[in-house]
Amino acid sequence: MPELTNTFSWSRSRDHTFQECRRRYFYQYYGSWGGWEPNAPEQTRRLYVLKQLSSRQQWAGRVVHDAVEMALRTIAEGHELPQEAFIQDVVERMRQDWRNSKARGYWDNPKTAALFEHEYALDVKPEVWQALSRHVVTCVRTFFRLPLLAEIRRTPLEHWLIEYSSKAFEFDGTAIWVAPDFGFRNVDDRLVLVDWKTGASDPEATAFQLGCYALYAHEVLKQSPAEVDLLEANLRDGLVTDVHWDDDRLDAIRERIRFSIRSMKAYLGEPESNIAVVDNFERAEDLRLCRWCNYRAVCRPEL
Repeated sequence: MPELTNTFSWSRSRDHTFQECRRRYFYQYYGSWGGWEPNAPEQTRRLYVLKQLSSRQQWAGRVVHDAVEMALRTIAEGHELPQEAFIQDVVERMRQDWRNSKARGYWDNPKTAALFEHEYALDVKPEVWQALSRHVVTCVRTFFRLPLLAEIRRTPLEHWLIEYSSKAFEFDGTAIWVAPDFGFRNVDDRLVLVDWKTGASDPEATAFQLGCYALYAHEVLKQSPAEVDLLEANLRDGLVTDVHWDDDRLDAIRERIRFSIRSMKAYLGEPESNIAVVDNFERAEDLRLCRWCNYRAVCRPEL
């Protein structure tokens, strides 16, 4: 197997991390690189494990997304999908994840559930965890009731376009990673790209995310913004919102991505080789961010 190399790429989550804290960005994309290797240096391994941590809210969102993906796969395979049994299975998986995280099993197997609250021994009451479980159940149950799901069920499988993994395409010489949650062509032969949401909507963040989907549709699928329906499906509230796009707004997305790429590369010691030096990446001044940062034990142990 060829050796993996840490090549520069861009994604919305990478941009968000960079904007929030430069030092966290270094730890996330450079300091932790290679931490999966058995002979990785101790600090690299530590950063790699901390990279896997999720807050309980992030974990719940991922559980719902995984459940939706599993449900759609089951539908695609033509199997029956008893809703209540399926939901109970989701809850049981959550319990197993929680127990593994509580036991800090992620230090031996970093790809298993790893909760920030357990790593940093936060005092989270049992009723808070129970409310989180109810939230997940509500979201999954809402998914089954959405008219959008009924439309997807009526759509022939050959019109389901999106695989369940990130997609990369080249943009100005940089690999851009985009991961629409689901996509299909509807009865009007329009491309529909869906983003599942499980919490409160942030209109600005959602617009940027769906704008990246519009760029993906244009660059990879050769669909103009006018030919694409961009949907935010909120599984907490049961609301599906159509976000409209056009060519001018697509140009704005391109410029924002170009500026983000230039900003990230300006911090590199050797941009062509994607080599970063930790001292070039300043720490955030807002300590409120630090208190919920995966890397605070390394970066600000006094907290």
